[in-house]
Amino acid sequence: MAPHFFRRWSADADPADLLKSENQWSTPWGDAGEGPCDKCEGRGRVTYRCLSCADGDHDPGCPACGGRVRYTDVCPACEGDGTIDHTRRRGVSVFPSIGGLYRYIARQDAEPEDCVVELEGRLTDERDLDADAGALLVEPTRIVAVHPFDQARVESLKASAREL
Repeated sequence: MAPHFFRRWSADADPADLLKSENQWSTPWGDAGEGPCDKCEGRGRVTYRCLSCADGDHDPGCPACGGRVRYTDVCPACEGDGTIDHTRRRGVSVFPSIGGLYRYIARQDAEPEDCVVELEGRLTDERDLDADAGALLVEPTRIVAVHPFDQARVESLKASAREL
């Protein structure tokens, strides 16, 4: 069975658009985000914490962390050189679990979407700008399902004492 991944999505958009090559690019939210790296503050390395494995499910098969959950690696935003200058990356941003996606949305205090798309895909050779949270870049190959967005789950995560 091919691995499944999860991403937020607008109910007004057709999830099949994710299967089109021209739509398989990831960029930062808001502005281009280029310049001195605010994620690693120029050090080139950051602590990764896989939000998909954060609840104690240390999955050795997790494509984001391999079960390590928390570790230090090259900064995904600046790719280790202290300057963010490569923000358009091949693939769509996903999480290996729906729980990881919801923890990310709660942590970022992101605007909710109307649904969550579950998809299959191939990992690209680039890191997601938020790989330190367990985000991955994939080239989607099949839409598996569309799930309603669970805003109550996000609010519960925000209100909980657990570290996001």
